[in-house]
Amino acid sequence: MAILPDRTLVTPAPQAIGGTVIVVDDDASIVEGLALLLDGWGYEVLTAMTLAQLDDRLRQRPVLPDLVVADHFLPGGETGVQAVELVRSHAGRPVPAIILTGDTTPERETEAAALGCRLLHKPVQVAPLRDAVDALIRC
Repeated sequence: MAILPDRTLVTPAPQAIGGTVIVVDDDASIVEGLALLLDGWGYEVLTAMTLAQLDDRLRQRPVLPDLVVADHFLPGGETGVQAVELVRSHAGRPVPAIILTGDTTPERETEAAALGCRLLHKPVQVAPLRDAVDALIRC
């Protein structure tokens, strides 16, 4: 902890565990925001806005991802579930994942659970996102 000149007590943010996080969302501002946030937490970030772009990036720069964060609804009827499956296929292992969605129907929860993914509802708050990211990368 540190004390600033105005006597404000500052508690440092927890140290990031490190690792590579793949972010997939069709909204450029969300992709950029998540990438900045994750980078600030000490994670390396690979981003994509479509499954085709994700596939290309994984082929061009093979990575061993530690986590996938994907929006549920992607362009052309594609889904975050498909993004997670694509990453897992490239990685050859079950990479932990978070699905982000504004859809609060029970089907989304069931679908995410069947894939072993954490589901977070939009708008996502920073603290629950940080907790989920850190917990899933640690496992």
